[in-house]
Amino acid sequence: MRKIVLVLIPFMVLFSCKNSDTSGFTVSGKIKNAADKQLILNKFLPQTTLALDTVKTDKNGNFKFKEHTAAPELFGLQLEGQKGQIIFIADSLSKITINGDTTNFRISYTVEGSKDSKLLQTLYNNLDKAFDALDSLNRIYISEKGKGNLDSLVKMINESSKNIFEKHRKYSEHFINEHPSSTASIIALYQQFGKNMSVFNLNDNRELFTKVDDTLYKLYPKSSFVKGLHDYIANNPPMPTIGNKAPEIDLPAPDGKNIKLSSLRGNYVLLDFWASWCRPCRAENPNIVKNYKKYKKSGFTIYQVSLDRTKEDWVNAINADGLDEWNHVSDLKYWNSAPAAVYGVRGIPANFLIDPEGKIIATNLRGPLLGQKLTEIYGY
Repeated sequence: MRKIVLVLIPFMVLFSCKNSDTSGFTVSGKIKNAADKQLILNKFLPQTTLALDTVKTDKNGNFKFKEHTAAPELFGLQLEGQKGQIIFIADSLSKITINGDTTNFRISYTVEGSKDSKLLQTLYNNLDKAFDALDSLNRIYISEKGKGNLDSLVKMINESSKNIFEKHRKYSEHFINEHPSSTASIIALYQQFGKNMSVFNLNDNRELFTKVDDTLYKLYPKSSFVKGLHDYIANNPPMPTIGNKAPEIDLPAPDGKNIKLSSLRGNYVLLDFWASWCRPCRAENPNIVKNYKKYKKSGFTIYQVSLDRTKEDWVNAINADGLDEWNHVSDLKYWNSAPAAVYGVRGIPANFLIDPEGKIIATNLRGPLLGQKLTEIYGY
């Protein structure tokens, strides 16, 4: 069975007392083949899932929940013995009817009384179709592997997968642009095909995220669902890129004294992220050494930030690779390195060439690209 990854919210169930407020929204309906089953009403928060209430269906599978919400929020119906949930959106006055079946519980349902919930169902249905298409490609690969040219088969599978992904991405972008005032668009922004396979990401699609945030935060500032998006954008400013001023880094060198990146102003600086355990980084170091020796007298220097975990490994690699002529800093926090997060570094080696005024003028200059860029700058 395909697995739909829902937004950025981890599913940790916490139970709370039933809301005794007499006002609020209702969600009721019937679940076929679910007589006398426990049904849980969950509320999704930015960092957790809260179980609001549980009811038992009657002998015909009927159920009813009554809860309160001050603004549109994301909820889920979770049936005993079922892994998936029916996801819906409710506001303070919603009267929602959901009818489903224990067979394909998360998919085979109808929803009435909530425009946003119907939009959300449409979005999920399209995502399901994309997963079906990917499942079909996987079956083709399994059945055809070993029967012919494996390279051609892999190429066909990869190209077809990219087309499926791109088709759904375009559909989702159109969905968001058509419904920026619907909270369903937040789910569209957060869709994933799997780990590290987000349909959109904030760094590349910030304009789309901001469009939804600007619209919904004005309408529903009290919604934790909406506020979660607003805070996510606010807490993740744009990653620096070509033309931007290089953000400051102020970390300790191996001798314990801090060195600021800005202290090297007036030079062309290669800001390089690396680590002793990174083989591609170590393979690239001789190229960095060669270019440093060629251009150091012309005002070129290097500021290397290590993603190592121990000082010993870091210093040993500096000495072994002959990197001791320039500046080295690290907070020894591995992938939790603060500068790596600021610069949006998700893989190493990664580098940024900074001009004498502190502006980024090039990125990821590996191999011959570094020498070519420096020749362009210095003329030799």
